Amino acid sequence: MRGNPKGIVIRLATRKDLDVLMNQRHRMFEDIRHRTPAELKRADSIYRKWVIKMSRKKRFVGFLAVKENGESVGGGCVWIRETQPSPSSGPRLQMPYLLSMYTKPRYRGRGIATSIVKEAMKWSKKKGFKMMTLHASEFGKPVYTKIGWKRTWEMRVDLSKFSPKELV
Repeated sequence: MRGNPKGIVIRLATRKDLDVLMNQRHRMFEDIRHRTPAELKRADSIYRKWVIKMSRKKRFVGFLAVKENGESVGGGCVWIRETQPSPSSGPRLQMPYLLSMYTKPRYRGRGIATSIVKEAMKWSKKKGFKMMTLHASEFGKPVYTKIGWKRTWEMRVDLSKFSPKELV
C-alpha cells in the first residue's frame, strides 16, 4: 500500500494476520499498563472472537507495518461502529474508530505509527466517511495531534465503584 519509512510498507491485514494483530493489541495494553496479566488474557480471547465477527460483517480492517522480510513492526485497526444520529452524521449512522495502535519499541520514533494512522484515514475517507474517532493514550496523543486530530470532551465513569443503593 504505502512505502516508507525506510523499507517499511503499510498493508491491509489478512485473516492470516490475526495472531499478529492480537499480539500487538496485547503488547499495547502492556505498554500503557492499565491491566493485569489475567485481565489481558481474558480480554485477548474476547477480542479475538469480536475481530472475527466484525471482520465477517465487513466492519473491521487491520493495517500492518511490515519490513521487506515480512516481519511486522507495528499495526493498527479500524472498526466501523454504530453511532447516534446528529446534525453532522447525515443519514449514515456509522463512523470509523481507530484502535489497537502499536509499534515495536525498537521501531518507535520513525514515523511508523503516523504512516499507519494516515493509511487508516485514507482508507476511511475512500469509504465515504467524513469523520473518525479514537481514544488516545498519553503515549499516543502526540502522533495524532501532529497530523490534525483534535481532542474531544468525552467522559466516563467506573460503575464498579458504585453500589446499587448509591444510584437511587
